[in-house]
Amino acid sequence: MRLKHLLLGTVAALATVSTAQAEYTTPTGWYMSMAAGANWIDDGNIDEFSSGGSLSTTNAFDWESGWVVAGTIGYDFGKNWRVELEVAYRQNNTDHFCPSYTDTCFNDGDSDIWELSQMVNVMYDFPLGGNWEAAVGAGIGGNLVVFTPKHSEFESDNWGVQTDDYVLAGQLIAQIAYRLSERWQLFADYHYMFMDEPNVINPEDQERWVIEKTDHAVMLGIRFDLQRDGAAPPPRADTPRGSPKQFIVFFGFNKSNLTAEAAQVVAEAAAAAKEFGSASISVVGHTDTVGSNEYNIRLSMRRSDAVKSGLVSNGIADNAISTGGRGETELMVQTGDGDGVKEPQNRRATIDLN
Repeated sequence: MRLKHLLLGTVAALATVSTAQAEYTTPTGWYMSMAAGANWIDDGNIDEFSSGGSLSTTNAFDWESGWVVAGTIGYDFGKNWRVELEVAYRQNNTDHFCPSYTDTCFNDGDSDIWELSQMVNVMYDFPLGGNWEAAVGAGIGGNLVVFTPKHSEFESDNWGVQTDDYVLAGQLIAQIAYRLSERWQLFADYHYMFMDEPNVINPEDQERWVIEKTDHAVMLGIRFDLQRDGAAPPPRADTPRGSPKQFIVFFGFNKSNLTAEAAQVVAEAAAAAKEFGSASISVVGHTDTVGSNEYNIRLSMRRSDAVKSGLVSNGIADNAISTGGRGETELMVQTGDGDGVKEPQNRRATIDLN
């Protein structure tokens, strides 16, 4: 019952997220990730019930450390929210078990349990400054649990018999990540997975075993964005008639280098300045709201300096160009009251011809 309440709460959170996402119109696209690490199972009981339904034995189990691998494919909506499908495989061996019919505990490194889970996760990202960010999330789905007893203390007709159950499961996630480039991230995360108790049936004697079970996993992984962040910025704001007065250069997330598209815009601005005889050029850098105000001021200045260097390399005199940085104070797209919102159209520098 406690698990069902937790899962109902997760479903309600998913519904809230879906409603919130309907307001957002600038996705940052698909991504995939792979991760691997260690898995631990909390110590617990496996109750054995006879074919008639009566409890015959309670075995107290503790488990050795195991391993886990996981893969995800997800979609980043921007505005800090993303949704992903995760498939994970876990395996652990038993360490000791203590049957209720004796005071003796047995070493048991041969019996094993493996799991194959499929989860739909909702993640919320928030910046930590620089290239660092963190995330929290929750997931719901199913988990296939396969238990194989292989200890001589089990009855001979139970030895090595593989038993399984597929159960409703949920998980809570905490993650920290470091952005290596515009499309690559390294991350470490912690997963706490809880589930309905698996009920497995021994086909030899129809005994039912009820497994008390929760998992903890710590993984290291890498994430790759299948689409460039902000790959489709809006067209630059040229004056429709007469000489163009303003050009807009867009940048990648946390970047100040000129992409090929940005360099083309800078070259066009330099050509227009020469053609129409502009007396001066003003370059102002801007950022989105990810990161601290102080960091974003510096980032916006680096962007304006990069544009100035591009103009100079296209034949504009250095002393004809002034630069400035406004950080996140003048957003092209308003992203609400909260900080930490990735918005490609706000990552820009304007070139004004005077």
